[in-house]
Amino acid sequence: MLATVVATPCAAPFLAPALGGALALPALPAFVVFTAIGLGLALPYLLLSAFPGLVNKLPRPGAWMETFKQFMAFLLYATVAFLLWVLAGQLTEDAGFTPDALLEVLLALVVVALALWAYGRYGAYHKPKQVRYPAYGIAALLIVGALAWAYPSPALSAGDSDAPLVEWQKWEPGKAEQLAEEGKIVYVDFTARWCVTCQSNKKLVFGSDEVRREFADRDIVALKADWTNADPEITEALASFGRSAVPFNLIYAPGLDQPMQLPEVLSAGTVIHRLEEIPKD
Repeated sequence: MLATVVATPCAAPFLAPALGGALALPALPAFVVFTAIGLGLALPYLLLSAFPGLVNKLPRPGAWMETFKQFMAFLLYATVAFLLWVLAGQLTEDAGFTPDALLEVLLALVVVALALWAYGRYGAYHKPKQVRYPAYGIAALLIVGALAWAYPSPALSAGDSDAPLVEWQKWEPGKAEQLAEEGKIVYVDFTARWCVTCQSNKKLVFGSDEVRREFADRDIVALKADWTNADPEITEALASFGRSAVPFNLIYAPGLDQPMQLPEVLSAGTVIHRLEEIPKD
């Protein structure tokens, strides 16, 4: 615990100033500083080695160690929470990543937990070898799979496919109607991050090269109405169509008296078929 606290690079005013200063010093003074740091970290062990009688002053092993071990797990949970917060700041579209990457990391952590459960439940030494060894193998495969899954991969760029990505704009009241009056075809997606069906629809529809080509060829404007935080303007817009939930998708186009309403569960074929009903210029 001591080594972890004092060796944290940004844990000023502990070790960080000393490390920064040591790196700027000539070789001999830097060597002295790093030696002092090493002696400081090793001091508890050195004292116990020099004065073995101090061992009797330490707490006796017992049931309290199990409680202490479990309590320390909450500090690890806090560390994971902090690192996820850091990762969320890195997984931005400007940096070449999609927000879905954070969800993949969280789900990978669930797989890691499953691997540890399998190891602890079936890999204990009192279990027979025919149970332990498969448990070790399964746990190892789950860990490797989780690491591969969690490793963030850059978002698909337009250069990776001949179908450009759909550029989403923020929905605002009246924006779709105004664009349709200007001669644009407008696709409006009423969605929410917590809506599993919404996310599935986007994967199926906008993961399709055919749909992306159709949007690019016809210069379709895509508007996203994000209802994750129950935006009152989006709630009012949904209510105007007799809806109180998402997903809800609309297509506005010149010449249509009312926007086309799409079904809740979408496919690439469904969206293409409805767009083909709109005459091309």
